[in-house]
Amino acid sequence: MQDPDKQYGYIKMTYFLKTDGFIINKKKVYRLMKTHNLLGERYKKQEKTYARYRKVLPKNPLEVLEMDIKLVWVEEARKFAYILTVIDTFTRVTLYHFVSFSITKKEVKQVWEHIITEHLQPNDCLNKPINIEIRNDNDKRFSAKMIQDFFKENKLNQVFTHPYTPQENGHIESFHSILSRHLKRYNFWSLEELKQNLILFYETYNNSRIHGSIDYTSPRTFWELWNKNLVKMEVDEKKRKIKFKLKISHSDIYQHTGKIEPKGSFLYE
Repeated sequence: MQDPDKQYGYIKMTYFLKTDGFIINKKKVYRLMKTHNLLGERYKKQEKTYARYRKVLPKNPLEVLEMDIKLVWVEEARKFAYILTVIDTFTRVTLYHFVSFSITKKEVKQVWEHIITEHLQPNDCLNKPINIEIRNDNDKRFSAKMIQDFFKENKLNQVFTHPYTPQENGHIESFHSILSRHLKRYNFWSLEELKQNLILFYETYNNSRIHGSIDYTSPRTFWELWNKNLVKMEVDEKKRKIKFKLKISHSDIYQHTGKIEPKGSFLYE
């Protein structure tokens, strides 16, 4: 029987066996330990739930959220910075973004702790009878056991997209296209310069940039109008499409929200 104080993983066990005179490699040790159920919890493969549909069909804000990471070159450090963004697919609002030279599973967890505290809890989403879906690709930071367990503990349904099917994460992919067009106009010397640029970009995106998919309103305005029951929604279940139409004239938006939807070609960059 194995010594409880020597519950080695397969890598340490490989070196332990080599020291004991065995000629063996770590792949063989892994297979043997897996066959005899000796790997322990750390090495057990996490079961994943994959996307059932390529197009999401949320009926309310905060029902389906998508996240992804984009890379941007920073000249001073001579390396890429990472931008993690989480978007609400119903309103197109970016709920949070995080920028760093390194993003680990710990940072991913911190991002979602912020979203739960600042968005899901204030809207009482965790106590409502809705299935909150989190969509992401198979990035190792998203599929880490820590992250999968965190979502389960908070009653959030994490769904993985299939390989080579970016359309299953279409809203965040569309957002990244907009972000890419914005970023290519700049050369960033420092991480701080990039962060300041992104603060202004995300603010403009959420509050000023209008979207045809939400009847030519900005994400924040659309969300406010939806909460005031001023948006009509038509759902085509067969084609998995949603169409929105304001119940008021666009010229009356200011009257109901205090916001004027800006005009100009720069909104469609």
